[in-house]
Amino acid sequence: MDAQAGLPSTPAITPQQILAARAAIDPAFLDSPAMRHGALDEALGCACTLKVETLNPIRSFKGRGTEAVMAALEPRPQAVIATSSGNFGQGLARAAARRGVAVTIVAPAWANPLKLEAMRRLGATVRLAEPEDGAGKDLARRIAAETRALFVEDGGHPVISAGAGVIGQELTAAGHEVDDVVLQIGDGALATGIGSWFKAQAPGVRIVGVVARGAPAMAQSFAAGRAIDTPGTDTIADGMAISRPVPSAVAQLRACVDEILLVDDDAILAAARLLLRSAGVLAEPSGAAGLAAVMTNRDRFAGRRVATVITGSNLDAAFQARLLGG
Repeated sequence: MDAQAGLPSTPAITPQQILAARAAIDPAFLDSPAMRHGALDEALGCACTLKVETLNPIRSFKGRGTEAVMAALEPRPQAVIATSSGNFGQGLARAAARRGVAVTIVAPAWANPLKLEAMRRLGATVRLAEPEDGAGKDLARRIAAETRALFVEDGGHPVISAGAGVIGQELTAAGHEVDDVVLQIGDGALATGIGSWFKAQAPGVRIVGVVARGAPAMAQSFAAGRAIDTPGTDTIADGMAISRPVPSAVAQLRACVDEILLVDDDAILAAARLLLRSAGVLAEPSGAAGLAAVMTNRDRFAGRRVATVITGSNLDAAFQARLLGG
């Protein structure tokens, strides 16, 4: 245990792990576009590079980590099970099917119906969990014990973070020089992976995490130095609606994230509209949350070179109507 932080001692994600993950990932998820747009820079008051992770088979960055973790499982299990509101589940379903592994996803009862259908289409058995099931993890662990499936926990496997870290590797390999990298925090794999890469390769870059104000568990845990559960979440950013942080993920975040900013749902919606109108890029709420943090902290980022990740574009009908109707 980390005596000061009260968290398990967790080794840092190394550049070697990230490069190994890159070699294991389906090329369909690699080398996503990094773009700038003058209208966006003008609106934000900074030079903003967008790493667009939506032009792949699941329209989300989650395919990187799920490919990496399924490739790393030795011996290969007959079945895996995980919890997901949708994007991680899609990635795991696709990666497992490619390797002949059965997959069950436990999703919250409130999950986006389009994401539920996408997981089923990719071959997953989907079980719905109620709040009393501990964000689905208690139910998933029970099913794993009953069926001998392997429980794969987003944020709990370093190789998942290493897969996400390839995004950072691609940014530096392409020569993008930045002052700040602004990263959404759900289970923590995105910020841990990319943050670890930059801390090793460009330590002067500041890593800024973003948490939805209506799902503050990760921000509270980061500040307290221990995993803190919250009784519920209230945000349109379903991919960031975390109520039960993974202790090892909190420890990893504290090792590579410099600060955390909170964003509310109105800012997320405004950022998604700005993104669509200025750069022609479609994003789901979690996908736009990093940009929302830049928008709502203009003085903090004024004149700086900023990179953020558009993490997904799997919109539900309600958000799409709000996005296009504003």
